[in-house]
Amino acid sequence: MNSGLPPDPEERASATGLLRAVALYIEARGRLLHIEVQEAGSRIGGLSGMFMLSLAAFVIGWMLATPALVWIIADANGWHWTRVALAGAGIHLFLGLLLLAGLKSRLRGMKLFEESFNQLHRDREWLARNKNN
Repeated sequence: MNSGLPPDPEERASATGLLRAVALYIEARGRLLHIEVQEAGSRIGGLSGMFMLSLAAFVIGWMLATPALVWIIADANGWHWTRVALAGAGIHLFLGLLLLAGLKSRLRGMKLFEESFNQLHRDREWLARNKNN
């Protein structure tokens, strides 16, 4: 219970030191998180930008080339153009599924904020060791 007397200087100093240590710890974690957010943003931004540009280039290229390719293949083999177009569509759908599976595996392997999680894990281990002492 508080008797109305101010805390002794030693008690005040230890509480101040603890608060200062906690504030410094939070500041360090905040700076690390800020750096990792910037890194994650640049990674994701670079990947999404490259993905969108490559997708646009492929779509425009294939839209221009597909009618000509269908006509060339149908004319060379004597097939009707609808069969050639359907076969081309099937090939494209299959390739699209393969590329989506590759993208999914790459995204699964991407680790964001890895250093922050590692530091928090080390902190928990340190606290567990010191709690037992």
